[in-house]
Amino acid sequence: MQGTPINTGNLDLSPGEPQLDSAPAFIPPARPKRQVTTTLSFLSGCIALLMTGFGIIIPVYPQRLQALGLGAETLALMEAGFGLGMFLFSTPMGTLAARIGRKPVVLLSLAGFVLTNIFLAFVNLPPLFIVVRFLEGALAAGLMPASMAMVGDILPVERQGRWIGIMTTAQAAGIALGPGIGGFLYQSWGFTTPFLLTSGLALIAALLALVMLPETLPREVRASILAQQKSNQRPGETTAGAGTRSMLKLLWLFAAFVLIDFGITFTYPFTLPQYPFFFEKVLHYNAAEYGVIVSTYGLSLAAFPLLLGRISELLPKKTLIVLGCVLEAALNLGMIFLHQYALLIAAAVITGLGSALLAPALGTAYLSATTDQNRSQVMGIRGSALSLAVLLAPLTQAAVSHVITPQISFAIGGFLALFIALFAAITLKQRAISSSSSS
Repeated sequence: MQGTPINTGNLDLSPGEPQLDSAPAFIPPARPKRQVTTTLSFLSGCIALLMTGFGIIIPVYPQRLQALGLGAETLALMEAGFGLGMFLFSTPMGTLAARIGRKPVVLLSLAGFVLTNIFLAFVNLPPLFIVVRFLEGALAAGLMPASMAMVGDILPVERQGRWIGIMTTAQAAGIALGPGIGGFLYQSWGFTTPFLLTSGLALIAALLALVMLPETLPREVRASILAQQKSNQRPGETTAGAGTRSMLKLLWLFAAFVLIDFGITFTYPFTLPQYPFFFEKVLHYNAAEYGVIVSTYGLSLAAFPLLLGRISELLPKKTLIVLGCVLEAALNLGMIFLHQYALLIAAAVITGLGSALLAPALGTAYLSATTDQNRSQVMGIRGSALSLAVLLAPLTQAAVSHVITPQISFAIGGFLALFIALFAAITLKQRAISSSSSS
């Protein structure tokens, strides 16, 4: 794509052609190292807590719905409602974090998690299940944009990859732990216990955030954002119209990153519905063996960012993004060609490694191409793209599963990841790493 370079403050980007590894123009204010570590560790804990709460529903709510005479359709609508809420509100939440600050949005997400989980524990009307899950997704949508913006606010670009990796680990750990915790608490103390426990923990986190979490977006920057929005508003144009135009401009500017995110996120939610049936009917493995494969991927995704944190700081971001996309194809292609159990385990590890390389590098690439004025907005756009991929992928599989075989689904997922790797190699421009990054 060709276009007039647009100055984002950190990088000169042609529309749809982000350039990586440039030092940002904005130098984060000097903060005590202990305060930075405490802030980002606390945010990682909040992410793990919320993802644990989302995972808790997996083993618990089917039992609840069955007791009410409901089935998989209601559960699917609940999850679709959650995904729709995330998709619709990630971008507005990112915009809100630029206007009122990062901390209020984090508090709003935690408070929303507390209230919606309490409702889910006691509501008995099926339509309300779906409405509450939608609200939960809408309110939770602000956590990742605000958290990622905080990383960009307080860390120089050469240190961002490690903390993005830690947040990725927290996210994966929460997803992995949630179902197990939910099942144990449900069996031991009943249906309401998992929801009330996670609500209580989120309430404690919200109260601690009031005291421990600093606001990383200076007041003068927030004032300049509002002034800039007013100056950019055309005569006769509404505030909403100006905001939409600004969002579309950012979407076009970061189109390459967004397409990479959307494509690579789409692959496994698209193929995952085929996995348990293919394992049982074609490969003749039982549910426990299938569970080990999934757990192996989750553990790899959680462990590798911690083990390889320095790599994301030292190697070129473009290299890591392309390599991560290639490795992401391993498990889907392995389902076609590798039917030995040990080789499938290895493919799951390789796929987890790909995710662990890709997430910090791509996250750092986003942040290095933003300013403090648009950082949370860009992270909100990214969140909407990810949510849309997770929402559309299983629906696409449901639409085509009756006309294609599982092997074709796996091939589509695998080759989509390889295509995204090729797209990244062609589209992303590489600049020399700044001296601070290479030292």
